[in-house]
Amino acid sequence: MRKSLEFIAVIEACGLMDLGFSGQKFTWSNKRGIHHRIWKRLDRALVNDNWLGKMPQTNIIHLPSVGSDHCPLLMEMTLKEEDHIRYFKFLNCWTDQPTFLDIVKACWEKNVEGNNMWRFHQKLKRLSNTLSS
Repeated sequence: MRKSLEFIAVIEACGLMDLGFSGQKFTWSNKRGIHHRIWKRLDRALVNDNWLGKMPQTNIIHLPSVGSDHCPLLMEMTLKEEDHIRYFKFLNCWTDQPTFLDIVKACWEKNVEGNNMWRFHQKLKRLSNTLSS
């Protein structure tokens, strides 16, 4: 028990926290007979505040164990979505490029189905993405 309390104190001193999990409850088994089997959650993912600020959508999934007494952990991370809208900005220097008009023409001539306003919107979107990249 003393070792467990020391370990918890180190985790807290380092500013770490358990991410939690989904899936089966335990990550380890002693693989003994049904009456002597022990199940524990030994494996966990610990992160700090800095991690959570950059990757708040981190999930841990306990996968089924195959050939081991431990279950593998799958960490899924999703980047934090930007809260602001990114607007397209036309740069005048693009017009100085020798291929500029060819790029505009190629984007504009690609066929788009739909009513006139939808086609216009899709062509502008395609052109802005092409020019931005």
